[in-house]
Amino acid sequence: MIRLALFFVVFLPLVYLLRWPIFTAGLVALVIAFAVSYIFLNKLRLAANADVQNMFNSDGPKKSKRDLDDEAAEDRFLDGEK
Repeated sequence: MIRLALFFVVFLPLVYLLRWPIFTAGLVALVIAFAVSYIFLNKLRLAANADVQNMFNSDGPKKSKRDLDDEAAEDRFLDGEK
């Protein structure tokens, strides 16, 4: 949300006050918003990186004993078909 707000803080004045073409103003606003957020919002970026890393490092949902028993029965059934 902060990055989007930065984009519009730059984009809207360029389009409405300076009468720049939309494409040019959008490109300039995108570059400025990226640079500002990369430099000044480092903690936010690091927190997002940590969240993604935790998501990929998790073992997934824990299975109950019943789920494990069902999987074992399915494996035995499928192995018997060969």
